Amino acid sequence: MEQSTEEKILLAAEEVFLREGYDGARMQQIADRAGINKALLHYYFRSKDKLFQTIFEQKFRTFFPKVEGLIRQDIPFLQKIYLFVDAYLKILSENPYVPHFIIHGIHKPEGKAFLKQIPPTLAAGFVGGYYAAQARGEVREVQPVQLLVSVMSMCVFPFLAKPIIREVTAMDEEAFQAFIQARAEEVKRYLERILLP
Repeated sequence: MEQSTEEKILLAAEEVFLREGYDGARMQQIADRAGINKALLHYYFRSKDKLFQTIFEQKFRTFFPKVEGLIRQDIPFLQKIYLFVDAYLKILSENPYVPHFIIHGIHKPEGKAFLKQIPPTLAAGFVGGYYAAQARGEVREVQPVQLLVSVMSMCVFPFLAKPIIREVTAMDEEAFQAFIQARAEEVKRYLERILLP
């Protein structure tokens, strides 16, 4: 199926924003990458801010609905975290530059508004699930918010730090992808050591 002009623009803009950063990206570069003229680009998106905001919204919304559904499942807490890790790494693998977009975007005024769209039940469900499991003796005593941040960090950091990881370890792209493939099981092993009594 042929891409619409808007889809071509969004793909081109994402690529240019990621390569050049928000400040370095130019509308002419995006138009050239999309194979259209600048006037047509401005017809679809009046400004660079509007274009970035559209991409940011799309990327932001890929994260939270899927993982919130996992948190609400009635399954053992450790199993819930395993599913969370699998889903989170899958989303990141399919959208490896989403963390860059979110980190850049949340520092803009419109990005701060999107933070309010994060379901409040996400952290509350995680923390509540932890305390219930801890009361049943299934997991050790830890600080649940610290645990949530650690789980997210272990998943996100390889994508944010990809150039550093590749440089320090001399990984080529194929080796880095293999590293990411193995990441879920590695994170789960850490979590077992942290949580199992």
